Amino acid sequence: MLAKSKTEKHKQKRKQKQVQVRRVKAGQAAADKGWFYYREAHYYYDTKNFPQALKFIKKAVKFLPKEEEVLRFMGQIGELADDSQVKLDALDGLEKIGKITDIMRYNRVILLVNMGKYEICLKTAEALLQNFTQLKLDDKRKKKSDIKNIIAYCEERITQVREREKTIRLMDEFHSRQEGLAGADAKDPAKMADPSPPTPEPSPKPSVLEPVKVKASEKPVSVPVTVNIDKAAFVKALAGTDTAGPDLYELALMSHEIRFAESFETLICLPGLTEIKSFWYQEETAKKVLKQFRGRALLSDEVGLGKTIEALIILSEYLRRGMVKTALILTPTPLVSQWQTEMASKFNLKVPSTDSPEFKSGDNNFWEQKIVVASINQAKSKKNRDLITNREYDIVIVDEAHHLKNKSTLNFKLVNALKKKFILLLTATPVENNLMELYNLITLLKPGQLETATSFRERFMKRGDPTDPQNREMLKHLLGQVMIRNTRALAGIHIPPRFATTIRIAPTKGEIAFYERLQVLLHLLNEQKKGRAKLMIKNLLAQAGSSPKAVEATLDRMLDSRSWLLEIEKEIKAVRNLCRTTVDTPKNMALLKLVNADSEKLIVFVKYTATLDHLAEFLEWNDISFVLFHGGMTNEKKDAAIQAFKDNIQVLVTTEIGGEGRNIQFCSRMVNYDLPWNPMKIEQRIGRIHRIGQEKEVQIYNFCAQGSIEDYILDILDRKINMFEMVIGEIDMILGRVRGEKEFSDIVYDIWVDSQSSEEREDSFAKLGTRLKRAKTGYVKTKELDGKLFGDSYEL
Repeated sequence: MLAKSKTEKHKQKRKQKQVQVRRVKAGQAAADKGWFYYREAHYYYDTKNFPQALKFIKKAVKFLPKEEEVLRFMGQIGELADDSQVKLDALDGLEKIGKITDIMRYNRVILLVNMGKYEICLKTAEALLQNFTQLKLDDKRKKKSDIKNIIAYCEERITQVREREKTIRLMDEFHSRQEGLAGADAKDPAKMADPSPPTPEPSPKPSVLEPVKVKASEKPVSVPVTVNIDKAAFVKALAGTDTAGPDLYELALMSHEIRFAESFETLICLPGLTEIKSFWYQEETAKKVLKQFRGRALLSDEVGLGKTIEALIILSEYLRRGMVKTALILTPTPLVSQWQTEMASKFNLKVPSTDSPEFKSGDNNFWEQKIVVASINQAKSKKNRDLITNREYDIVIVDEAHHLKNKSTLNFKLVNALKKKFILLLTATPVENNLMELYNLITLLKPGQLETATSFRERFMKRGDPTDPQNREMLKHLLGQVMIRNTRALAGIHIPPRFATTIRIAPTKGEIAFYERLQVLLHLLNEQKKGRAKLMIKNLLAQAGSSPKAVEATLDRMLDSRSWLLEIEKEIKAVRNLCRTTVDTPKNMALLKLVNADSEKLIVFVKYTATLDHLAEFLEWNDISFVLFHGGMTNEKKDAAIQAFKDNIQVLVTTEIGGEGRNIQFCSRMVNYDLPWNPMKIEQRIGRIHRIGQEKEVQIYNFCAQGSIEDYILDILDRKINMFEMVIGEIDMILGRVRGEKEFSDIVYDIWVDSQSSEEREDSFAKLGTRLKRAKTGYVKTKELDGKLFGDSYEL
């Protein structure tokens, strides 16, 4: 009996253990399923498919009801999808696990009253008010007043509902008795008498938020309605096949635009974007500036998030709605052509700039154009300043606005003097050394927003540390009315890392001879033109870094002009002959080795079409599958080239345009066969594949000849400042601290041409590298300061 009892106990324990194991496994399986749904929700959230994101996050919460991360993400999706119930469920879930914050509790009260859940809202608000002194909230006085008003409002609504229910119940009882009397004794006239209905208690005056209801006893009079249809006319209208015509169609479109012009809930400019797709946070930024900031804002997104795109969406929206007719865009000199190109290619806005021939020709009507992109250096000059400040602009946009931080500079004085209705200031670093820099920028946007300079110093600046503010919450509140700073975390931008390899190639004897003879020609050109040949010399040097074929094409055009001295013409022919003897260069062989080493797809960037043709012949001769992509192709041929590259071709050889606007993130390897002297051009090439949608680590191979200009450029960009490991857009922030109004390529050219010896050249490039390194250190410090001051406080 005892043995049997022990056996039964052993069986029972084993059974309990099995049940426990099954429960653990079931729990783990449920958790795995929940995290799977969570990841799916993230995917649909990133692609802005909020209905699907909602569907999967609800499933995730079902399996992971105690995960704070999941519940917070549920609330985030509910916010963007404007689903109040989802937001409320997320807040309730966070409260159950003890992770709800005080500001969340306050927001839940607001949410409940807006949803009409008055009884729950009343209990929640009263509980919040009871412990209000212990809560950690900004602007507590205002929030406490809000809670009291909500309590009074809920009590009023609950009273109204109860009175209405009581009235309806009394009416129902009265009619029931009436019907009962009529059925019980229809023949008795005395019993048929209409007794007086009970008088309900008077209800309070209805709230202005609630329409007055008609009492149940006030039954409407029945009015007969007859509808006659002319069948012949009706059938004829339905059977008609005539179209409305283009005029009526345009009129219908115009009426549609006028309808949406009354609000900014829908951005009507987005369908007109080309070669680009705006991100959700850029669209929301534009809406906030248009709706809340009334066209005056400081756009301070982190580097690489597209402040230019945000500003141009706002400009396009104003133009489409007829609210802006004139605009002035001010940028540093090196960025003028970039803005002009972006506006034309992506927003179909073809506007003149200070890089345009009409400006350089001295056209007096240039500044009278409706929209102008201008170098701020040109705009503030004595020659142009009065022309600009004497007219009125509907909107002014200033890029790299940190150049306005000092009130005593001509930059600040120019922008302050402009007559403008709307103004956008763009900078990723609104504060570099002192909070007064921020004060100056905000004062340009909205004078008086931060009161006077003296008052700002007293209220917000700590003595001894001009970068550490006091009264942070008040400052945050004031800045939040004019400033937006989106972060990478908010934007959800997560891109795999990129790695660069520099391949220095020793030139052959023939290439050395070619390069030395080219230097002789360049010296003669400079002597004849006395400085006027700078552009020609610069182009020939850059072409030499690409391929001898690129130089040959230019020399042929020079000979066709027949405007050279006999000595120079002789040198041109000599260099051209050397170009023809250097066909299979070591650079070509390095490329062939790279292609054959791996079957992965590879993009090869070149700057010149002559180099493109040269590479095409080389790859064809070596039986390498390749396809070309360049600006001379039609859109159909470009699309076909990208598709072929995606399907079965290993190598894409492309010029600078590099498939802009096309999805080529399926490739993760690229070669800079030649190297632009402008680092921003290098960044644009890399950006073709190192962008959102890339799933693999990106490998970059930089080719250069030893001792060439490109070798020096790569040395300072890669070894000194690690350009290829930076976030997209950061290189421009660093260059802006070095170049001033001078192009980086011009700095490089001047060093190369002005150096009297190789030692002097090396010393000059070393000094440029040191300047770049100092600039990077300064940028990093500024970035850290901005992170400390702003963090994620001004996100959407």
